[in-house]
Amino acid sequence: MSVRLDYIKKYSDTVIKASKGTGLFPSLFMAQAILESGDGQSTLAATYNNHFGIKATPDWKGKVVDMRTREVFDGKEVYIKDGFRWYDNAKDSFYDRVTFLKENSRYAANGVFSAKTPEEQANALQRAGYATSLNYAATLKWIINSYNLKELDSLMLKKN
Repeated sequence: MSVRLDYIKKYSDTVIKASKGTGLFPSLFMAQAILESGDGQSTLAATYNNHFGIKATPDWKGKVVDMRTREVFDGKEVYIKDGFRWYDNAKDSFYDRVTFLKENSRYAANGVFSAKTPEEQANALQRAGYATSLNYAATLKWIINSYNLKELDSLMLKKN
């Protein structure tokens, strides 16, 4: 199996459980984890258990790791150092992603929780400014479709 397929297999159950009753699509959840963590291989994911690139906001009470990160501002790629949330385990990262989205009103305001499809939810995440990449939503949609991740949405519905 490939690293990506192993990652999907390893975290599918966690993604489904963390998504349940939230309005979040497991397919998009997994696509975002894949993209943000580099299939769990990035230093942020592998060492600090942060699979979503969630930065440490002033209200964050947990551990913080300062890391170099790529951002896109006004169409220009820049590298900055920023503080990221540091989790004790990967599962905490997945559940905190849900909390992070719910606690930041811009996600609801941009339709993340009311999206009818994973594709709409990807667009809403980009509109809300989850990432600075101009191709963020398109990349998430490509991952969803390339790896048949909508199967996770079906599995969640079956578990209800």
